[in-house]
Amino acid sequence: MITLKIDNLSHDGKGIGRIEGKTIFVAGAIPGDEVSAYITQEQASFSEATLKEILVASPDRVEPFCELYNQCGGCQLQHASIEAQRRFKTDNFITALKKAVDMRKCKIAPALTSEDTGYRRRARFVYGRNKSNKEANFGFRAKGSVDIIDVPQCPLLTPALNEALTLKREQRIPEASRSLKEVTALETPTGVVWSDETTSANYSFSLKQQAYQFSLPSDGFIQVNSELNEQMIQQAIDWCQLESHHSVLDLFCGVGNFTLPIASQVAKVVGVEGDAQLIEHAKKNADANQLGQTQFYKTDLFNDCSGYQWFHGEKYDRILLDPGRQGAHQISQILGRLKAEIIVYVSCNAATLIRDLKLLEAQNYQIRKAGFMDMFPHTSHAEVMVQLVKVKKLPKKKKQDIFKI
Repeated sequence: MITLKIDNLSHDGKGIGRIEGKTIFVAGAIPGDEVSAYITQEQASFSEATLKEILVASPDRVEPFCELYNQCGGCQLQHASIEAQRRFKTDNFITALKKAVDMRKCKIAPALTSEDTGYRRRARFVYGRNKSNKEANFGFRAKGSVDIIDVPQCPLLTPALNEALTLKREQRIPEASRSLKEVTALETPTGVVWSDETTSANYSFSLKQQAYQFSLPSDGFIQVNSELNEQMIQQAIDWCQLESHHSVLDLFCGVGNFTLPIASQVAKVVGVEGDAQLIEHAKKNADANQLGQTQFYKTDLFNDCSGYQWFHGEKYDRILLDPGRQGAHQISQILGRLKAEIIVYVSCNAATLIRDLKLLEAQNYQIRKAGFMDMFPHTSHAEVMVQLVKVKKLPKKKKQDIFKI
């Protein structure tokens, strides 16, 4: 057992302390805590520990508001105030950026935030009988386990989703088996849609008094926080600095979440996505919103794209990327060939974003804006955005003096 002061937070929500220079990760601890903990795993450069007791509580520590918090694996940070969560996440992101890329001309944007409960309009549930006790449950995965925690209600879900959860849970628990099943729920303007009952869904939003309508597969990707999604799209558009004659490339476009609002302001937008089903929905969405200045292409963006029609010999004024957690490593290596003046990169994984920023920096792109967006309050996940501007040549980094002995 050890005693230590927690002075930082890891990307996955664990407290970080140090003993004799060695890093110790403690789940359930936050900066400002002094704790006792048991070492559970020893590595050469770090150790994992389990929290035993909080000896001195951080001023940022609060009581979790969910009764299932210590069992359910859905949230990791309910024991920290929402203000502290946002501060920790922003600081972690900016610190990592400063270590990796040239930040001398970068402005840090205010965090985008919304309500921290009742915000989640989409959720994937698991149901079946746990192997450990054979009990039939409907809910989320347990902390550090493949077991299912039974979830009658979740304070992060929208009221409509919680109401639908109650009914679905009553239907599915009697038929639960040892073969676990997943089902996705999505709140739409016309009600909650379940992926085991229908194949398509819809959503809508308005930006600056212009409404947009979207359809998507019922189990397809959608940003779970509708209010943050609208704020994020507006910020991306602002950072793109669009003009009416511009040609824009939207990579990992999905069903057109960014593509359509951008299209309403420019001459041409090309959306590229690897999922054929999402591309079909994107085309239908463009037609439904009467945005004929859009073109969509199905392309695997994790392979060489230099020979495709939308890339080879083309030039774009602006590029927007919104990849999944794996990032955009392959396409980032050659984006400079398209000669865009501004690139806006949206990411749910700061580590892969920073990896890709280094590739873009090597092609004379310099980061000018960066910001955190609290898309997933009370979890360790973070949505971030950066703006890069094409420069003639990046200034050389100062070399450290080398003294010969």
